[in-house]
Amino acid sequence: MATNIRRQAKWVAACALVVVLMAGSCSPQTEPSSPTGPSSQASQPSRPTEPPTATPLPTLQFPSPEPTLRPGSGQASQAGSAALSPGETGQTATPIPTLAPSPSPTPVPTLRQLTEGGCCTQPFWSPDSQQVLFIDRPAPDAPVGIWGVDVTQSDPTPELVTERIAFYTADMDFLVELGEDKTTIERLADNARWTVPAEGRPVSISPGQKRIAWQVSDDDLPFERQVTQVWVANLDGSDAQAVATLPRGGFSGWISDDVLLLSGRETLESREHILYAFSLARGRMIELVRAERLRGGLLSPDGAWLAYYVALDEDPAQNGLWLVRTDGSERRQLERDLFGAYQWRDASRLLIIPFQPEAVSHELWELDVNTGETRHLTDPDVIPFKIANGDWTVSPDGQHVAFVESRDRNIWLLTLMD
Repeated sequence: MATNIRRQAKWVAACALVVVLMAGSCSPQTEPSSPTGPSSQASQPSRPTEPPTATPLPTLQFPSPEPTLRPGSGQASQAGSAALSPGETGQTATPIPTLAPSPSPTPVPTLRQLTEGGCCTQPFWSPDSQQVLFIDRPAPDAPVGIWGVDVTQSDPTPELVTERIAFYTADMDFLVELGEDKTTIERLADNARWTVPAEGRPVSISPGQKRIAWQVSDDDLPFERQVTQVWVANLDGSDAQAVATLPRGGFSGWISDDVLLLSGRETLESREHILYAFSLARGRMIELVRAERLRGGLLSPDGAWLAYYVALDEDPAQNGLWLVRTDGSERRQLERDLFGAYQWRDASRLLIIPFQPEAVSHELWELDVNTGETRHLTDPDVIPFKIANGDWTVSPDGQHVAFVESRDRNIWLLTLMD
């Protein structure tokens, strides 16, 4: 019994530390997320010469002020705009399978240094995966701007990409400018600009570049008392309407052009955090998962899967890293040895850095979410590296990982092998 108690104490302590390390990914996501890099996984359709429009959303019946989420059938409340009921879960109450690590031989990745002098933090990628980008002023006489290193060169030198620091989408097709009570979208292909009714708030552009979403809440209130409205409009700002009101929650991302990932609670006093998939076309919300300490929701590039973790739950069986399909049809818990930091490599592969606080170097694993197979990609004895403050980013083509090395605070490049 003493051994079991020690094991449980070790697991709780590990969860507590991971909560601190990964807290940056816990809050509802808005897009663009930061001025240091892109904030959307949008595709690149042909660009119209005028601000594009999209098919208007269906007319919804909206309720009176301050509705709350309530258990029910999964249909949006017809009493008004924001009273949405957490609906069907789409899941059965069957035992949840686990995915056990099953290492297999893989080609050895390569590791090389990209910057020097302790440069820089929060790297991100160009859409073609050829440049690692970051904000810098490399010399007193150099401009502040977004600089880039060409990873296709054997000995690259950082070059200035643009002096314009702004909120860019991941495909670099659009940027968003925020002013006092004014939000402006600019299409970079032809410099067309238009104002949208977000009134100085960041907006998130849907994957197909048809719609935008943003959230409105009273920032003067503590988060525990905030009720957030989620708004959606066409890309040109037309047909703006509130689609959800969420106690202690908000907009967390686009699953598709029609479906939003939302978070919230049933009431302000509720302890459980809930993640929903909300269809604009059907006006219906599907509950994906609920837990008291649910954190780190991260959508796959195609929106089909959501990775998240639970820590310090009263039920120890719930603690760990999880995957859930965004149609609500399947949920999986990963083996505890895989609990750690994670990012998507592509639509079907999740990269994981297991939480090993005593390790000298990190190691990288890959999970195939379709087959459940795991692969050990790096051996710390062969490829030693340690990421500083969770500062790592995967290239759009899934072939590289750029990260800030904790030993020298420079940006390094890990090239993966299939």
